[in-house]
Amino acid sequence: MQQECWQTGKTGFLIHPEPLQSLNEFLLDDIAKHLDSLIDNLADLLENGQIRTQLDNLPVYDVSGLTDCRAIERAFQIYSYFASAYVYATGETVAKHIPAGIAVPLVEIADKVKRPPILSYAPYTLANWRKIDPDGEMVVENLELLHKFIHKKDAAWFTLIHVEIEAKAAPAIQAIAEIKEAILQKNDDAILEGLVKIHDSLIAMMQTLKRMPEHCHPTVYYNEVRPYIFSFEDVVYEGVEQYKNQPQSFIGETGAQSSIIPAIVRLMGLAHEENNMTQYLSIMQDYMPEPHRDLIRGIKSDALRKTIQIVNQAPLIDLYNATLQQLLAFRKLHIRYAASYIANQSSDSVGTGGTEFMVWLQQLIDETEAQFLS
Repeated sequence: MQQECWQTGKTGFLIHPEPLQSLNEFLLDDIAKHLDSLIDNLADLLENGQIRTQLDNLPVYDVSGLTDCRAIERAFQIYSYFASAYVYATGETVAKHIPAGIAVPLVEIADKVKRPPILSYAPYTLANWRKIDPDGEMVVENLELLHKFIHKKDAAWFTLIHVEIEAKAAPAIQAIAEIKEAILQKNDDAILEGLVKIHDSLIAMMQTLKRMPEHCHPTVYYNEVRPYIFSFEDVVYEGVEQYKNQPQSFIGETGAQSSIIPAIVRLMGLAHEENNMTQYLSIMQDYMPEPHRDLIRGIKSDALRKTIQIVNQAPLIDLYNATLQQLLAFRKLHIRYAASYIANQSSDSVGTGGTEFMVWLQQLIDETEAQFLS
């Protein structure tokens, strides 16, 4: 499969150019119109209790001819949204099956993108936006959500804040390649320049994250936004030969599937205790677009830290520690939101990805705090 749309550049890990808004150039006109109609009216169909009837009658459309990267991602987005809408339909008992009209194309496309057949962070966030002013900035006020499960602004705001964070991270992601090259060339000035970009990106990301409460209320998020991004547990994908009618389980959409922090953590050479948490974070890479997880895995995790320790110059050590401090501040803000938006709403300690997240997030913070250079 072509992967051009996920190569990192000026937009960081966001799909580029902009996400497709229709498959009418790639599928038969009546098929494209049917899929567009269903996904565009998804929130209404859920609200009116009609979604399962509509999706039960969805034919098994042939999507095997899709080869364009953005078209494949658009199809994956559509069918993964259909799957979550069907399983977690408003006011209905959680479904333990996905009809063939969704399941067969979804699994086929998932195999092409090399990701599990469930709604994940890439279609939910990285490819779920449109710029209102094409020449304007990638900021939440200039963004519209393409697809949603509910009409409330809280849902759109939640996702679009993440889109802006991804955009603000772009200089940091570009700096990773620059720092890798600078280490090879033993160019201390270039390492400094790269760290400044990461440091400043983290500050910009945090300023955006601080805006989450402006239009996304914790109670609305917990009760109305979050349920649609839960994991699938023992769900039968009807008509999918490779699953042989056996129930399947996949992890739901979660911010842990964003590549930003894992990439920065690996570049910074931070070590975390091997346990269920680190295993979970490693599994989350399987839900990322392939070029993103390749980027993370291609970073030599001890190179930067060792280089700075060997050079042993105050400017490098101070900037490394300042960057680590911003990463720590971002994580501390994130855990406060995790408490406000999830933990304080229920006695349930499990996140959308199926994790006991508060304990794990605090452990990440504690371990990060112990790794400043002296």
